[in-house]
Amino acid sequence: MKKKKGFVLRHLGDEAVIVAESLELVDFDCLVSLNSSAAYIWESLQGDDFDAETIASFLVARYEVDNETAHKDACELIDKWMQAGIIAG
Repeated sequence: MKKKKGFVLRHLGDEAVIVAESLELVDFDCLVSLNSSAAYIWESLQGDDFDAETIASFLVARYEVDNETAHKDACELIDKWMQAGIIAG
């Protein structure tokens, strides 16, 4: 998977949101708000190809979480990002 071009993370006060850089990408029905863990992962990916294992490795490295839980959380995050249209498979 890969982040779609044109989507960037912005911090608005205490909130982290993904915003489109061009009007063609804007979906006014959907605002993607990220918690601190998801924002950390988004920033860590830096345009590289990734999969659930990549994300799980970030979670294990930063948080006290076992591999199984990290992989489950990574799969859920990928599903949410796919539904939001900010990543491509």
